[in-house]
Amino acid sequence: MIIDLDNNIKVIRPEGKAMFPYCNSIYIDDETKTLIDAGSGGNAYAQIPKEEIGLILLSHSHFDHTHGLGYFPQARIMAGTEEQYAFQDENKFYITAGFQRWEELMGSQKEVRMNTDISLPDDVLVKPGFRKIELSGVFKDGDEIIVGSTRIMALHTPGHSVGHYGFFFPDNKILFSGDLDISPRGPWYGGYDSNFGDVIASVEKLIALKPEVLVTSHRRIFKDDIEKLLREYLQIALDRDEKIMAYLDKPHSLDEIAEQELGFYELGKTPHNIFWSKVMILKHLEFHIQAGEVEDLGNYRFVRI
Repeated sequence: MIIDLDNNIKVIRPEGKAMFPYCNSIYIDDETKTLIDAGSGGNAYAQIPKEEIGLILLSHSHFDHTHGLGYFPQARIMAGTEEQYAFQDENKFYITAGFQRWEELMGSQKEVRMNTDISLPDDVLVKPGFRKIELSGVFKDGDEIIVGSTRIMALHTPGHSVGHYGFFFPDNKILFSGDLDISPRGPWYGGYDSNFGDVIASVEKLIALKPEVLVTSHRRIFKDDIEKLLREYLQIALDRDEKIMAYLDKPHSLDEIAEQELGFYELGKTPHNIFWSKVMILKHLEFHIQAGEVEDLGNYRFVRI
């Protein structure tokens, strides 16, 4: 499905919900036909002139944003400078996934490095795992990318990942916020390179732009009460943080913290969700340890100071 936002700026939505393995893309139909993210699936991309896409801007390196690059072999690809290593270095790519901590946090060895046997729709070209992606260039925070009459501002918005970017169209007040996505479950910061403090700063950065249209990777288009929606989204993580800190009035282990009602398991208590919940709790704890508000007692036991 293609949804027009402006004469040149359109949203490409995958068939069905824009959930893993899919994401929304932005298509800029201008002098340089440009795509932001490449995870909408081949069926969705059949509605645009694939062979004419000249530039692809990636919000970050996660699979659901990159698996469709093969549909556009002629396109130049750019990503944020902070995360370019994840496209080039296989070992660093797997480190960013964080699964090297699986045995340590879960008490059992992870059977596979990454689940490449996962069943995916036919219009998803590749399986999860490392694929070397040749970048024609990188961008940094504040860079302006001009693709004809359309100006795109690159916004470094780390937290979800270290090199996560949003994109702002200043002449149109349209914001693509990527995986800062207004999920009813709040932000996701369960990767090795995620950072809870950066999530807070990044959402505040988006609010300060005062966008009139908000497009996210996995939700619908928002045109009303955008600041309110962003603040409610952030508040989910802040409420979780408050619960963690209240629970640490006495020493507790990471496993004990993870058993509290922190809103992590709305999609099921699967091994991966348990693992990611523990990583996210550690991101809260790292934030407060750095601030001198939590003490690490060793052996994954913590207490509020």
